[in-house]
Amino acid sequence: MKLFIAAGGTGGHVFPGISVADRWTAISPENEVVFIGTKTGLESRAVPQSGYRILYVDARQFSGRNIAYKFVTVASLVKGIHTCLGFIKKEKPCAILGMGGFASVPMVIAGFIHGTPIFLHEQNVQPGLANKILAKYARTIFISFEDTRHYLGRSRVALTGNPIRDSVKKGEGHRNEDEFCIFVFGGSRGARSINQSVVAMLTYLKEYKDKVIIYHQTGTEDYEGVKDIYEGSGIRHEVFAFTDKMAYYYHNSHLVISRAGASTIFELAYFRRPAILIPYPFSAGQHQWKNALQVERAGGGYIIENSEATGERLFGVIKKLMDEPELVKRMGENMGKLYIDDSEGLIVKGIMDGIS
Repeated sequence: MKLFIAAGGTGGHVFPGISVADRWTAISPENEVVFIGTKTGLESRAVPQSGYRILYVDARQFSGRNIAYKFVTVASLVKGIHTCLGFIKKEKPCAILGMGGFASVPMVIAGFIHGTPIFLHEQNVQPGLANKILAKYARTIFISFEDTRHYLGRSRVALTGNPIRDSVKKGEGHRNEDEFCIFVFGGSRGARSINQSVVAMLTYLKEYKDKVIIYHQTGTEDYEGVKDIYEGSGIRHEVFAFTDKMAYYYHNSHLVISRAGASTIFELAYFRRPAILIPYPFSAGQHQWKNALQVERAGGGYIIENSEATGERLFGVIKKLMDEPELVKRMGENMGKLYIDDSEGLIVKGIMDGIS
């Protein structure tokens, strides 16, 4: 059976889709997955590198632009739907899974027109514009957080969690309980405001230099500057622009400082790591803030607004956690309660049940 997965734009849409594809193809050698995406998004590199075919469609964001841009976007959408109808007629998929984001819109609409079963996956607490629009076409919407039900009205939903890449799950590490290790990252490209806040905190940590170790992924642009500041700080550290050893640093850390994307939340939950979450202030509909609230309410972390993330504020939270190791342990356990095991398997089963 052939499954179309429409996913594009960012890793938050693409990588969960690849996890589902891996599970779908593992069930039977006759199963196949074809991705639908754009030539400009991360999917154009990540999908072929994962061994899957990708068909390209022109798709554009609709919100936040002027009237002329929206007119061009509508024209592009009509063209994209026509292109996707051609893909469906040629490839004959048994179902279409939309992973949210603007890249999924033309394929899901084309699938509905053609009569192909439609399924959606929503990674965040608050559904994005694309999934809000497409929800009425779906047989089932797979959600990552229980509270997402409140946004989808009468739509048929199934709680599955958010798939995590096997490459993130695999890996080993060892956490020394005599130390306090902090893993800092702002996504694959880094986050300048987080970088600035953390290096501003180093001065406050000097009296803890024998206890603290910081692992800091900076992104490419800030790497040299941040590395230089660490080297003069006296704080033990590993600073890197990018890492493919996420599991190693999760295993080794007592605390994580990061943004609040859905993939990050579920990775934290999988590794049971408490966090200081600094939501990206320009995320659509403030969805990162709503994701972070789920963590704070569960007792798994603290939220600090981007504008308030000073070195002094970060140090205040970290000092409290260093002084209360039982609190760190309890927060990690609370974080773990957000994790839903075998998310990709639940999604695949939901699709299978929906087309049988």
